[in-house]
Amino acid sequence: MSIKKLYSNELLASFEYSNIDKDYDFYYVTTSDKYIKGGATFLDIDDIKISALQFESGKSFWVMLPKNAISRAEFVRLLNAKEDGDSLSIKSMTSSSIPEYLLTQLFLNALTSPVDEMISFNNLSGKLLCFRPAWLNKDKENFIWGMQCLEVKVGDDMCVNLVAHRMTALALKKQMKFEKRKLQDYPQYEFSYNNNTLKRVSNENKDRRENFIIKPVEGERGSITFFDFTDYETFSCTKMGVLYDILNALHDEFGKYIRVKFKQYSIDEVLEYKRVSLELYKDIVKKEVLNSGINIVDAVHTETSEDYLQDVADGINKIIPEAKCSVGKRLSKKKLNVRYIHDKSFYSDSEVDPHQESMEDYVVQHITVENFKHQSSAAVYNILKELVIKKDIAIGKITLVDWSQYGYKADWLFGVVVDGTYYFMTIHPDGSFKIEALKRNLFTMTEYDKYMDYFGLNEENKNDYRGVIGLVKDAEGNINLIKDTNMYSMPDYTAMGDVLKNVASEGRFPGKDVVTWLRLVMDTTDKIKVHAELDIVIPHIDVNAEYTKANVMGLFKGITTKKEVVRYVFENTGIMLYAYLRGEEERREYLSGNIDINYFDYDDTHAKYSVGEIGNGMKYTIERAGVVRKIQAVEGSKLIFKKVLPLMGVEFVRYGMLTVVPFPFKYLREYIVKEEKSV
Repeated sequence: MSIKKLYSNELLASFEYSNIDKDYDFYYVTTSDKYIKGGATFLDIDDIKISALQFESGKSFWVMLPKNAISRAEFVRLLNAKEDGDSLSIKSMTSSSIPEYLLTQLFLNALTSPVDEMISFNNLSGKLLCFRPAWLNKDKENFIWGMQCLEVKVGDDMCVNLVAHRMTALALKKQMKFEKRKLQDYPQYEFSYNNNTLKRVSNENKDRRENFIIKPVEGERGSITFFDFTDYETFSCTKMGVLYDILNALHDEFGKYIRVKFKQYSIDEVLEYKRVSLELYKDIVKKEVLNSGINIVDAVHTETSEDYLQDVADGINKIIPEAKCSVGKRLSKKKLNVRYIHDKSFYSDSEVDPHQESMEDYVVQHITVENFKHQSSAAVYNILKELVIKKDIAIGKITLVDWSQYGYKADWLFGVVVDGTYYFMTIHPDGSFKIEALKRNLFTMTEYDKYMDYFGLNEENKNDYRGVIGLVKDAEGNINLIKDTNMYSMPDYTAMGDVLKNVASEGRFPGKDVVTWLRLVMDTTDKIKVHAELDIVIPHIDVNAEYTKANVMGLFKGITTKKEVVRYVFENTGIMLYAYLRGEEERREYLSGNIDINYFDYDDTHAKYSVGEIGNGMKYTIERAGVVRKIQAVEGSKLIFKKVLPLMGVEFVRYGMLTVVPFPFKYLREYIVKEEKSV
């Protein structure tokens, strides 16, 4: 069995500095003012052919130009004229003196859009923004009122961040909310139909209704699917599909200057799950609902709310037919309560806010007029599950899962900090637990004070413990910290992109060639079912006709035969008739790191892990990247986090998905919300 790999978004770049300095000049521009007023409009100076520009901050940026395109003196004169003063300091730089992440970004920003591809690269505002025609939004008159675009950004840790933005036409400016920045502070862009590109608007063309700004209308946001391998066209419109095109373009256009690849890790341990086992908690939810009953309370009091809440009760009975649901006016201390209220914003001008009312003696889950979808069985099940968690917190014992199944023989402690208050949850072997909320006290020192240090809120240790989101301690005193990173796991998108592109390529094959392929398949396989099917198929092939890839695949019914034919044709001709990418073997080869729970340590005190999709029965789409988190064993502690990996093998925290931190942190979050209401 091959070792599973995790492909991270950490770039490894190598540069041919001599080639770069032979063909390009670089300048580092800073200002003595508060910020550079000209901003990215330096790209528009007609007398300078700038290849790329990249801001390091509001007070400095880097410029990349073709070699000897302009003298340094003339460059300084033009920039100062643009900035209207002598505030700029301009230094000539060699490529080797530029930080790697900035040099990489400059080459990415310098990419020119390929003529024959349906993608556009735009170095706008000192950023690389990419878009595809499929991301354009048009009305019936073909007016483009919006589009998605993807920013490709290399961080100072060499992690590539792919950020979806929403660009909106000024025709919709009344639907946008301008608070921190005014409309006139946003750069405006215009779309060119001729070459599918964007460019900054000249002063005389500003404020036209068809101009774009990078801002969504209220209630929307940029959203681009992370990865989809249904087919090449769908793949191309995902973040991974764009990255595939970008790095191919970088290799083609600038391969003599820069080479990049992504860092890989060997995965030490994988926890795989089947959905059936992950849904066992639903039996516990059902049992609790049957034991306690459901009391639905109307705190909205509209003409339709009573009927609506009866629909909610019917939705619960559809999932659990025997459940006793009642619609009432008051909360019940004996039953599980579902309370119908408005969204928080509804009460912003009111002295009464049900969200802030103390529920100390009740088990309550709120549903809101604005957001709750009672027709969704998943949404209904979610409120029932949340009620069980809230009851667990009230009684101080985990019942939603059988804690004893994990085999822990001693206590575990989990800790977080929120707004300067530290919360620690100690779980005993029988699943009972205690949660404590503590603040720093200079006059009373406890064992928890040392744990508090690890969250990096103190000035003297904030760099050592930056990004800590949780603490885990075993009974022996070993402490592991969970830390956020800028890393995420990626599929082997290069290999999968190549496969999908190959399948998408057109091909027509003479019938006699198809017959030859199939006879050779029979010579290379001993599978009886394949021989039996091919014996039937071959005589019916018209040797004088032409066959497309779909025609060839349509000849067979058996999946085994299809896979054998695809394998043989690809291995011997390089032609891919069809892409089989969802099987267990293919998941292991292409998607490891993006499915299931993956863990690897890289020294005695540091490890990393990622949580992806449930691999068993997964679909073609991965909506969001799986974040990679770091584990740090502190001050002589051993790495113990591997022992709590199973605590992420639950789907009740994120419905239908594995959770990304051990589930006791979900209990801590719910406890914190409850405590905030009781203050």
